[in-house]
Amino acid sequence: MTAAGGGAKPHGVVDRPGPYCTVQDLGRRKGRRAGLAPGGAMDQRAYLWANRLLGNDPAAAALEITLGGLALRFAVETAAALTGADCAASLDGVETGAWRTIRARRGQVLRLGYSATGMRAYLAFPGGLDVDRAFGSASAVARDGLPGLLGRPLRAGETLRWSDPDRACPIRRVPADLVPPPAAALALPLIVGYEWPEFSRADRDCTFAAEWTVDPASDRTATRLAGPELASGPRVLDSVPLVDGTVQVTGDGRPLVFMRDRPTIGGYAKLGAVDPIALDALAQARPGTTVRFVSAEPEALRRAMARRESFFGVR
Repeated sequence: MTAAGGGAKPHGVVDRPGPYCTVQDLGRRKGRRAGLAPGGAMDQRAYLWANRLLGNDPAAAALEITLGGLALRFAVETAAALTGADCAASLDGVETGAWRTIRARRGQVLRLGYSATGMRAYLAFPGGLDVDRAFGSASAVARDGLPGLLGRPLRAGETLRWSDPDRACPIRRVPADLVPPPAAALALPLIVGYEWPEFSRADRDCTFAAEWTVDPASDRTATRLAGPELASGPRVLDSVPLVDGTVQVTGDGRPLVFMRDRPTIGGYAKLGAVDPIALDALAQARPGTTVRFVSAEPEALRRAMARRESFFGVR
């Protein structure tokens, strides 16, 4: 099955998909009752910028390219926008840069190298990708078992179509002061939750005093943190709903931060939740990146999210 489907003429062909390239949007908000993960772009800031550069709906489906390695052959003259991790992108061998729109002619090939910093790049197309949806979203979550590109990464030879290939899209760039720099260390604002008292005083103090590092076992489900063991944390409580950024402490006594492919419920003790905006930087954090938790004021975070949603037109 290809994304173009139905014998329709493709607008692009995937010559090489790279290690893990999926279709993503803002996530599946209507599937929780069916036990489906929300999915969605891991770095939502980079994803939203890609759509904004093209004048797309903020929820238009785009490609999330983990670590780079994509080669896409254009079958029509069209535009695209590339944001996120710097993957040394080139169009027929000419470097394009990122955080900008590009114009491609029929037959040209966009190639992404492998990212030296950051984890995920985003490639958007005019009008968004024309792909199947389930529960209102095109986001791929591999473990949920949905058909086609809803449940797996792209493969070599996959064909793609997008909704408005002929749209005139001027060359635009994200202002330099709005492009997030690569970070060797992150401060994650943590809103402590109602299970915070389940942890000992020593573990609560350790949560904010300790230095953690991103573990190589991290993925789209959760960012695992290596560091000191929170001895009072590995307790199974009643299973409760999870949100993006929930910080749970499982059997090894170390926290993990749930990301976009999180389960819908969890029963291990939870420290609280990380600011959703901070998850964008965490989604780009490579293994070994230093992480600290800092205390957060919920109302300030809500105001920041409202400003962002207004800027990008998220409804």
